[in-house]
Amino acid sequence: MQVSLERRPGSVVELQIEVPTEQVERAIELAFQHLSPRVRVAGFRPGKAPRAVLEREIGWPALREHALEHLVPEAIGDAVKENNLEIIATPEVEVEQFERLQPAKLKARVTVKPDVTLGDVDAVKAPLEQETIGEDRVNEALDQVRESLAQLVPADNRRAKDGDHLVIDLVVKKDGEPIDENPTENMELDIDKERLIPGLYEGLLGMGKDETKAISVHLPDDYRRAELAGKDVDFNVTVKEIKEHELPPLDDELAKTAGAGETLDELRSRLQERLQVAADRDAVFKQQKDAIDALVASSTVEVPELLVNEEVDREIRNLAINLGQQGIDLDTFFASGSASLEEMRQERREPAIERVRQELVLDALAEKQGLEPSDEHAKVEANRSLAGAEDAERLAGSDRVQAYVKERMRLQWALLWLAAHARGEGWSPPAPGEDPAGLPESAAASEITDSPGVEAPAPAEPAGVEAAAATDASPAEPDAGEAAPQAPEREDGMVDI
Repeated sequence: MQVSLERRPGSVVELQIEVPTEQVERAIELAFQHLSPRVRVAGFRPGKAPRAVLEREIGWPALREHALEHLVPEAIGDAVKENNLEIIATPEVEVEQFERLQPAKLKARVTVKPDVTLGDVDAVKAPLEQETIGEDRVNEALDQVRESLAQLVPADNRRAKDGDHLVIDLVVKKDGEPIDENPTENMELDIDKERLIPGLYEGLLGMGKDETKAISVHLPDDYRRAELAGKDVDFNVTVKEIKEHELPPLDDELAKTAGAGETLDELRSRLQERLQVAADRDAVFKQQKDAIDALVASSTVEVPELLVNEEVDREIRNLAINLGQQGIDLDTFFASGSASLEEMRQERREPAIERVRQELVLDALAEKQGLEPSDEHAKVEANRSLAGAEDAERLAGSDRVQAYVKERMRLQWALLWLAAHARGEGWSPPAPGEDPAGLPESAAASEITDSPGVEAPAPAEPAGVEAAAATDASPAEPDAGEAAPQAPEREDGMVDI
């Protein structure tokens, strides 16, 4: 077999393959032997008619197609092996010639694992900068606890001011005409300058109960309803209720209500402890990021377009699952004007490139350092990740899941080794089932969310074992209750109306 190879940009290799006539005839013979027993010819038992008759009944197109099913995988596999290519996607194959008694000619494009030139690992320095939680941070947390436990009480004897909670009826008009057939009734929102559309915040200030007012607003270019984005409209607002946030007193009762002790001092102590856990985790995550960023910056790697597209696809699948759990399908989400699929893909492209680049560098580092989880490591981790899933035992034992888990663990180990090396410390792979990171226990971190108003750091992205096992997330049932409409929030924290 003759193979010529040409490398293309994006870690793509183009192969020109000429398969000898003998191999072609062997593939045709295999196809004939497989198809002939299925042919029924009058007067002959199945498969016993003369070959010429059988081949005429089968037809050359069907025989050719079946022969190619034998020939192409074998030829591509031999060509890849002969040239020591590590492919990361199904090859794209074009059959240029395939006839009897002639060599076959194939053209294949394969995406291969790109070469990575690692930077100087010893030059990567990233100290662990830990923060000590002081009294100011604890006081801020106490304020958050109080805000979370605040009661909404009527403020009927005054006009609306910053921070108030309003119940309004709303009619939005453009050029004097309502944009919707029915008005929005009993919408609830807070007068918050940081979250309301510019112009609306100022217009709501000073309004009184039962007052109606037209507030002229220029909608932002990224407004959720594409047909109104960047347009001038009037918000006809009728204030039905004005409420204010009444904070609970800063006393021992606050601790009891928050479920974090019997006294205010106990509450302060527990908040400080939990905030410190969060700060310690943030410091570890930042140190790891500083280390990998430094190594990526000093390394050379070409990022395959295929891997970038796969990463973007994975993000959009995760979005679809998350929306599904809220009773929203992806088409409805796009129809709302939030973004188009193409816009979403473009927004996620650059971050996806960076993540793929990081993984390729970590993969090269793992190979250099000989970091390779064992089958037992992968088995234990797969069982842990799939605990509680339907058919977990079978899924955890599948080759696909095992390979996926092993690869994710390999990258994690490389990052942990790099972070330790950048701190001037050593790191060794853990025993199966042991925590490899040495981070505070996840239970301690989750405790942070037990106190109202105190947020834990965002958890690391799930490893995706469920995706490797091809399990489907079941969307949650939508709430059947009739809650008062809330002004929707945008990704930047502002509120669209």
